[in-house]
Amino acid sequence: MPPRLPLIATALLLAAILLPGCTNPASTGPVTPLITETPAAPAVTATTAPVITASAEPFPGALSVGTPYTYGRQDIAMEVTLYKVKAMDEYDWWSPKWGRYWNTTPSKGDHFIFALIRFIDRGTARALMPMTHTFVLRSGDGAYIETTDRDNSLWVKGIDVKQYEYYYEDTGGWIDPGESNEIEGFILYEVPESVNPQNSYISVIFTGKAAAVWKLG
Repeated sequence: MPPRLPLIATALLLAAILLPGCTNPASTGPVTPLITETPAAPAVTATTAPVITASAEPFPGALSVGTPYTYGRQDIAMEVTLYKVKAMDEYDWWSPKWGRYWNTTPSKGDHFIFALIRFIDRGTARALMPMTHTFVLRSGDGAYIETTDRDNSLWVKGIDVKQYEYYYEDTGGWIDPGESNEIEGFILYEVPESVNPQNSYISVIFTGKAAAVWKLG
C-alpha cells in the first residue's frame, strides 16, 4: 500500500495548489510601506499691481480752470488764478503805431493757446509775481513756454486783457496788496495742433515750497 500523507498535510498541499495567489504574510519578502498622500496646499493668487495706462492722469489733483491757488505768508499772500483758456488758429493784434490790427498765423501744423491769469496780493506788503517763463504748458511729453514778442501781441482781438509780460515789465514784477490792485494778463503759447486744452496742463513753481498745476480742459 502506497504511503499516505497525513490528512492535515494533504489539506495544506491542496490549498497551496488550488490557491497559488494566497501566501502567508509571514513568509513573504519586505512589505511595501503604506504611503499616505498629503493634500496639496491651497493655491495662492498673486496680487498684481494696477496697470497704469497712457490715459491715466499725469497730474492727479490738478486744479480746474477758475480755481485759485494761494501761497506766501501773512504779510505776502499771493492768490493766483488761471481763469480762462482759449485756443485760436490765428489772431489779430492791435498796433498803436499803425492804428490798425495785424494778423498773426502760426507755423504749419501749429495753433495758439491763450491762458488768462489773475494775480491778487491778499497780504499787507508788496509781492513779487512769477516770471512768464515759469508758466509751462504741458501735454504728453511736450513742454512749452511763451514764445511771442510782447510788441506784436500786446492787445489781441477777442482777448479782454493785455499780455501778462507787459505788466511784468511795466511793474518790475511787483504787485501791491489789495484786490483793487489785481493784475490780469494772458500768456500765449504756440503749440502743435495735437495739443489742445482737453489734454493739456499748465504748471508753475512759485517758490521752493509752492507750486501749482491747472488742468486746462
